[in-house]
Amino acid sequence: MRRLEIILAGILCCLWATGARASHVQAELLADVSGIQPGKPFWLGVHLTIDPGWHVYWKNPGDTGLPTRVSLTLPDGFTAGAVQFPTPNRYSLPDKITAYGYENSVLILARVIPPDHLPADFSGNFQATVSWLVCAEECIPGKQALSLNLGTSSSSAPANRELFDQWTGQLPVDAAESENVATINQDLDDLTHSPKGFSIEITWKGSTPESVEFFPLVPDDYELTDATVESDGNKSRISFSIHPLAGRKPGAMTMPAVVGYTTTTGQRRGVDISVALPALADNNH
Repeated sequence: MRRLEIILAGILCCLWATGARASHVQAELLADVSGIQPGKPFWLGVHLTIDPGWHVYWKNPGDTGLPTRVSLTLPDGFTAGAVQFPTPNRYSLPDKITAYGYENSVLILARVIPPDHLPADFSGNFQATVSWLVCAEECIPGKQALSLNLGTSSSSAPANRELFDQWTGQLPVDAAESENVATINQDLDDLTHSPKGFSIEITWKGSTPESVEFFPLVPDDYELTDATVESDGNKSRISFSIHPLAGRKPGAMTMPAVVGYTTTTGQRRGVDISVALPALADNNH
């Protein structure tokens, strides 16, 4: 964990322990159905509405902040996939600090699968616990327990359709599923002797979209620096340096990341990528 994150975590634990209450964020648990059909998946979403000028953080907050976290408790027989975060935005803060997160609102999602058989009079209580750090000139922690009751339905009964369509469209997808990405190629120099040498080239199906940004989920043993994105024609190149933290000798691993962008029609979209990291050692120790 980064030093700044450790300091923040300690401060926030004290704030929560003394009963400090967060403001500037309203949280609600929603579903994209008003009634459940046995065996038919549906979306649950934690909707955060954020006061203007404030922001909360992605699952990697960047150089500062704390990740937003969501955990679900479901009725017996129901299962859920991993919690999914929409493509974040990048914020440049004072002192050259970069943060990843959301302004105004965000819907954090999970796909829920009901059992194949449910009683006709079934009514289930779905619960979510969400915690966040909301920041502007100051930062305030928040944590809330949410619940939603849903019964069965004999037919499709959609709810909150516009909201869920908006945010499921912003979930990162594989490159093969993207309407805008043609190819992704990765170049790797010999990082055994140099902490620099990563580049990722994206070829777009049309012209380069606006606001191409790189959101890595950096493993705990590494530090990533000097990330840049340059676009020319129908290509974008992401370059960065990465090296182990002092005294660490991590083995080969994969670093997930999201490439976020805004389409020419103003839609926020993202692509999941995986960066293969070789086994490295800190050369300074």
